Amino acid sequence: MRWIVTTDHWGGCVGLGEDMNGAPTRGTPEQGDTLPMEFRLYDASGTLLFEGRCGDIEADWWHGFEPLMFTWNTFRCRRLSYRRAGTAAPWQWLRP
Repeated sequence: MRWIVTTDHWGGCVGLGEDMNGAPTRGTPEQGDTLPMEFRLYDASGTLLFEGRCGDIEADWWHGFEPLMFTWNTFRCRRLSYRRAGTAAPWQWLRP
């Protein structure tokens, strides 16, 4: 699933992500504009570290874990919330 970090509250990771085939890549925040979902990544204490865009988590929740798994060890991200991009819908926690 394609995903990209568009806002970095940690430092130095804007553009971090994966391409459609799951290969690590870098891009620009503008490239995320075409992706249907917004996500947020938090550490264990609930501090927001990254925000980004990704493919449709509701259609493919398994691959919705990819941003979380990619940032798990390096940045200690432990939780992911998401919602449909461009809406004021409440953020939902990613749960299998």
